[in-house]
Amino acid sequence: MKKLIFILAAIFGLSLTVSACSTHDGRIEEPETERPDEPSDSDTDSGIMGKTLIVYYSFTNNSHVIATELQKQTEADMLRVEPADENVDYNDYSIGLPMMNLIKAHPDDPASYPAIKTAAGNLGDYDNVIIVAPLWWNNMAAPLQTFLFKYGAEMEGKHIGLIVSSGESSIEGVEADVKRLIPKGKYLNPSLWILRSHTNQCRTLIEEWLKTIH
Repeated sequence: MKKLIFILAAIFGLSLTVSACSTHDGRIEEPETERPDEPSDSDTDSGIMGKTLIVYYSFTNNSHVIATELQKQTEADMLRVEPADENVDYNDYSIGLPMMNLIKAHPDDPASYPAIKTAAGNLGDYDNVIIVAPLWWNNMAAPLQTFLFKYGAEMEGKHIGLIVSSGESSIEGVEADVKRLIPKGKYLNPSLWILRSHTNQCRTLIEEWLKTIH
């Protein structure tokens, strides 16, 4: 009888221990110490493992709204790409389209890309880079292409995510641009396409996207 009581007490104590160590979704957290091959404190509940940087360019503010919401949900660092000449309207048809065509004609020539004043910092600190890109004339906005042209080689082996803001055009051209500019990235799928008219719904769209990317 005493032996039976002892066994029941041990089982009850173990049950309390497991319950105390469980998170709200049922996962088990190791107390205080971490295993080397498991996520660190910098990981989020989104499924993106490791330290993350959000890189974006925004002219009409839609991409800024999206990037800011993404940062809230992932606690990632954020870097906004800024053109060197802030007075140039790169989204103007007479300026932006010829520039985009120049990049397409000479994608390996640094002179094809507009100058920017944004530096990447230490990209080696990050495991993941999520790019939030406006779509212009079926391609990635030119200043953001400049940033990736300059620093894409430093993103080799990193997990690369892509969110595209556009009016109606589909995002295949932007996906092709990012893969050209970061040829050795490990791409997270799928990309997220947010129509400009749906920017105010980006919170829900991003939540769902973070659950599905792999």
